[in-house]
Amino acid sequence: MKYSGLYFIPNPTTNLDTSLNTVSTLVQSIETNFQNASREAQWTLSYRVFRDTTPRDHTAPNDADGKPKPFAHTYQHILHHSVYGQNRTYLYTQPPGDQGKGKGIVASIPSRQQDAYATLVRYQQAALWTPRHILSVQAGTAYTSGLCTIYIGELRATREGPQSGGVSSPAVVVCISTGVGAADTVEDSQDSGYQSVENGADGDGDEGLDVEYAQSVIRDCWSKITEGRDLGRSEIREVMMALEDVNSVQERDAAVRMWCEVLRMRG
Repeated sequence: MKYSGLYFIPNPTTNLDTSLNTVSTLVQSIETNFQNASREAQWTLSYRVFRDTTPRDHTAPNDADGKPKPFAHTYQHILHHSVYGQNRTYLYTQPPGDQGKGKGIVASIPSRQQDAYATLVRYQQAALWTPRHILSVQAGTAYTSGLCTIYIGELRATREGPQSGGVSSPAVVVCISTGVGAADTVEDSQDSGYQSVENGADGDGDEGLDVEYAQSVIRDCWSKITEGRDLGRSEIREVMMALEDVNSVQERDAAVRMWCEVLRMRG
């Protein structure tokens, strides 16, 4: 199965050209430092997130300092990622306090129903859910080199409704995947839809070591890509797939949660 790490490179200017320059820098680094790297097919991503509305009768409890605690929100993510299924869109309901660690439900629907579903939530369930932001990667770049497959893309943010305007780019994302454990057992990406709550696969020490090794491979790859490259002054965020998710045949759940956790925070 595949294990992945995701790197988020913020773009303080949100200017699209700045993100495109960052992508160009990373691509040049890969083609220079990974001489055996082979170009893979382009990949795409579309994402939107909704946050539940605070109940009108909600009374916030106070913290230890006597200040009201912020309301703990639930998030509903809608993610299409061509790497995990050309014709599937993934729905992830993220409960309060869960940072992509595997407690939320992941389901899938046909991608042709994605816009209709988003419209339903936005307009027919407006009392329950508030739209947050919409992001996309239109023509991501991918390479395979040795143990790793590297996906690079500039995020594009768009708005709907009367405030819609030009396209901005809040960040560049780099996802590095490598094999871990036994051979892949996930069904073909054109699945008929599935739903899962907290994976129950039993792990052992060997699988834990596999994950640690995979993380080491990913970090070494990232270090080689960025060595001597100027990626700006912004703090780069690293997120690895949740460990408890790795032993499941539905490792796509873990990947979906990882992507949604990062994209939810950055709109």
